[in-house]
Amino acid sequence: MRISTSQIHTNGVIAIQRRQAELARTQQQLATGKRILTPADDPAGAVQGLKLHQRVGSVEQYERNAAYAVTRLELEEVALASLGNALQRARELALQAANEMLSDENRQSIARELREISNALLDAANARDASGEHLFGGYRTTAQPFVRGPDGQVKYVGDGGRREADLSPDRRIAVGDNGLPFMTVPRGNGVFTVTPDGANTGTGRVAVAEVMDAAAYGGESYTIVMTAADTYEVLDGNGVVVTTGAYAAGSAIDFGGVRVVLDGAPAAGDSFAVGPAGTVSVFAIVDELAAALEAPTGAPGARALTSHAVTTAVQNLDQALGRVLELRTGVGARLNTLEQWQNANADELLELRSSLSEIEDLDYAEAVSRFRLQQVALEAAQAAQVQLAGLSLFNFLR
Repeated sequence: MRISTSQIHTNGVIAIQRRQAELARTQQQLATGKRILTPADDPAGAVQGLKLHQRVGSVEQYERNAAYAVTRLELEEVALASLGNALQRARELALQAANEMLSDENRQSIARELREISNALLDAANARDASGEHLFGGYRTTAQPFVRGPDGQVKYVGDGGRREADLSPDRRIAVGDNGLPFMTVPRGNGVFTVTPDGANTGTGRVAVAEVMDAAAYGGESYTIVMTAADTYEVLDGNGVVVTTGAYAAGSAIDFGGVRVVLDGAPAAGDSFAVGPAGTVSVFAIVDELAAALEAPTGAPGARALTSHAVTTAVQNLDQALGRVLELRTGVGARLNTLEQWQNANADELLELRSSLSEIEDLDYAEAVSRFRLQQVALEAAQAAQVQLAGLSLFNFLR
């Protein structure tokens, strides 16, 4: 078989190009640090690497969700701490106002501070996160959830939803709370309340109101009426007499599964309404106490009403503080869960990236050695081509 000069040159060029391609591929591997540059380099490895990349991306997204949840819950914790501090200060003022030696001016001074506390509560309840969204608005995060109306009452205009974030395909966690718990604080003992009539003229006050038999009290309404300074009768909601008795300060009045103890000296005709506790907002608790302290207390009946309002406010504030503590406990539990999840997530990411590294990453020692050999091979091919290009029959003719 006869080989032409052009064929020799063509084969030489092809060999040089092949060596250049191999060298360029190795050079690209060294530059990127990756063994697999295209699926053709390792089809099975490329498929496995793609799956791992998808899993890493998913876990990283869940990690970002967790970081967002932590930030939002930490801000909620700050807002709840502010609410708790304000309510605690209100309770201290209520106990201070219980001193019967205080003048009307002293009580009005306390009332002014309570009004400021009410505004502070409103500010804390309308707190925002780092994105400017309201923490306690439920799903309605752009509009202010708590607004004070023309009547001075605070209303909740958010909804009952709770925003959540995904931590995994089958795990979600609440990243906030709505504002309904601030509007539904149980009054008094949480079951029933005893309220003196505003027209009472005596100094009778409620000392104790407790449930004796929860099964016997079904939320009915009653009225304790002083038929004389030393006798009473209890009427049900239909005006039917349930029980009667002689009154003595500090003695128990039992009926319908509850016990009421009155103190002081109620006047004939004074009455005390007994009914389901119902709920009240944290703002109304403070506002009602401020209003009670702003009222003059010249008459004995007025002083008794003020005293009752202070006692009731302390009970309600205790309920409100319990509600805030409940929320803070929930936030703390979720933050602990997120911390544990983030630690586990970091371990999973480390494992995934380690597996991905084993599949895709380049063995630099092998690649550098191969690069050197390919350089030598290319140089040899180029030198051979130069030698072949110089061959000619005329070089041997004399």
